[in-house]
Amino acid sequence: MHGLTKQAQATRKQATTRSVVGHPSGAVTWIDSTRAIIARTGRNGRISVSVVRPDPELVDERIPFLNRVVDEIGDRDRVVIMGPDAMRVELEREYVSIFQRPDRIVDVETSGPTEQTELIRRLELLTSG
Repeated sequence: MHGLTKQAQATRKQATTRSVVGHPSGAVTWIDSTRAIIARTGRNGRISVSVVRPDPELVDERIPFLNRVVDEIGDRDRVVIMGPDAMRVELEREYVSIFQRPDRIVDVETSGPTEQTELIRRLELLTSG
């Protein structure tokens, strides 16, 4: 385990991961070695999208990059991780090592680049009940 980042520690302490509207909270992420796009539901039920990129100043940015992506995903009820094999599997392992909840990962699939609109569509299906 790489340890919990401060943001992840704070996220784990939240009383609930359910959104206000009563649907499960969720996140759909597409990741490769150059960026991660994360679509996630907020506490208010609204969807937000963020992009995380590796820090080009760091020599070995892989673990800090994955930690920042996990922070953005947060402690959600349902998580889908998409992307090329290597990064997708590494992100899954990092998510599980930080949150200790492999049961929340509902799908990990190989995929080419995916647009934000498709991530949002998948998130809406994931959290619709």
